[in-house]
Amino acid sequence: MNTEGKTVGEILRAAREEKKLSVEQVNRETKMSAQTIRALEQDDFGAFSSETYLKGFLRTYADFLGLDASRLWSMIGQRSTAATAGPGPEWETEAGVREERLGPPRWIRQFLLPVLVTAIVVLIILLVRERRRTGESTVGSRGGAIEAIVATR
Repeated sequence: MNTEGKTVGEILRAAREEKKLSVEQVNRETKMSAQTIRALEQDDFGAFSSETYLKGFLRTYADFLGLDASRLWSMIGQRSTAATAGPGPEWETEAGVREERLGPPRWIRQFLLPVLVTAIVVLIILLVRERRRTGESTVGSRGGAIEAIVATR
């Protein structure tokens, strides 16, 4: 297939038509919506909410058609750079970004951590009590032995 001078969308559509596939057949096989397939074939990259989605759908569609997804992606970058002299299509990434907290997951903080702290405190108390008891019995048994030695003399 001659791709010289064609856009990414034209290349995708030509490859699909060459394989005699309808948009609906591609939809069933790739699980991509017909709207997404049409947007790719019409070079409507602004229809995607983020660059990540565009790149993922383009890769899926290109792989399905047996095309080089990396080459198509670079063509999108070259086209938008030539047209706008900027970094490419702009998407509002700030709205989709969720602040991620660092640290343990919530269930660990709320359940597991208090249970572990309580278990450690109980173990420490039991160890201290056991030491006191074994310490008293050792002293008591020595005292009894000393009394027995003194009584036999």
